[in-house]
Amino acid sequence: MTTVQVPGIPRETSWISACPGGLWEVRRRWLGERQRGDFTPMMGSLCKVKVRRSTVTEGETQHTASQNQESTASVDSSEQATSYPRSQDSALQVPLDEWCLLRMGEGQCDITEGCLEGMRAGEMCEFTISAWNAMNSKAAGSDANVTQTENTTGQGSSQQSDCFTLQLHSLTPGQESWQMTPGEKWAWVLSHKQRGGHRFGKGDIWGAADCYCRAVKLAITLNGKTRRKPVDEASKEGVDEDDDDDAALTPCFDKENEQAGADVSIPTEEEYKTVKAELHCNLSLCQLKLGQLGKSRDSSIKATELNPRSTKAWYRLGQACLQLGELEESRMAFGKILELQPDSASARTALKQVNSRLKDLDSKLGQRLSKMFN
Repeated sequence: MTTVQVPGIPRETSWISACPGGLWEVRRRWLGERQRGDFTPMMGSLCKVKVRRSTVTEGETQHTASQNQESTASVDSSEQATSYPRSQDSALQVPLDEWCLLRMGEGQCDITEGCLEGMRAGEMCEFTISAWNAMNSKAAGSDANVTQTENTTGQGSSQQSDCFTLQLHSLTPGQESWQMTPGEKWAWVLSHKQRGGHRFGKGDIWGAADCYCRAVKLAITLNGKTRRKPVDEASKEGVDEDDDDDAALTPCFDKENEQAGADVSIPTEEEYKTVKAELHCNLSLCQLKLGQLGKSRDSSIKATELNPRSTKAWYRLGQACLQLGELEESRMAFGKILELQPDSASARTALKQVNSRLKDLDSKLGQRLSKMFN
């Protein structure tokens, strides 16, 4: 197979990836010459890969020759991705030293997916991973109850690193997000949401947050591309169905849906806003547990804007503001819950806590002022 060194593409790149135990810095470099062609992994691509631990001596990676000599059947689109449990005790979420199938976009192993971007069948790369915050994230034996706080310095604190090689044997076609239909995007949004809930239930907070972030990014591209309500519902609301201007504003895929009936794979505007609000609300909880208080507050604000009647969203906002010391905002959020659900015991308890802290602050301020003027 003809190889070529692609101009303008750096041989080494780096980024930050999320794993169950925390954040990791990844550095990738190509091994050997690059293959020709534009067929690279995209969302939905099924990739046949093998990851091995490397022995690096003076910049030379061992056992690469034996890897290139291996032969195995190419991946088929009818096959399923390898089921592999995610673990808090490992940065890589794929088995080592064996061929496995990885579905791009599912986030099974963020590190491996990142390394696969831009690769072509038959290519290999070497990557080194280092804990972004080694105090809270270790390659082995990490405490599942210890979460990593948001790094605000912009620099990782790496005390250890591991080197691996990744071989891409073959892959199936995929799509960039801009090539997908609204229905296909929505299916990915819902699958990310479901996967995020499963990971959260397993204690994989970083993995859940990653799923919700992926879902939100795709959901944003669906803004204004939701499914129209059925004609009978539109008539009840007094919509003029014969308005040419409204028809001109209807996305072209809606005309196709009319020919085949209502396409339920595309959400209505109400369904779209509800799910998007739930995503922001769930992401807010993950960020709260990870100590990312500012991000948690921002996510919950977006959730309340999308669904002002969501008591969960207001509760997340109240929690984040309380921990940030924004007591007036926290009181407002918990008060909003009681307007929507007057019998909420958790909101009443939280509101009492906020009022107690505000009272203490007022008392301390009064004592300081008294000392100043006496």
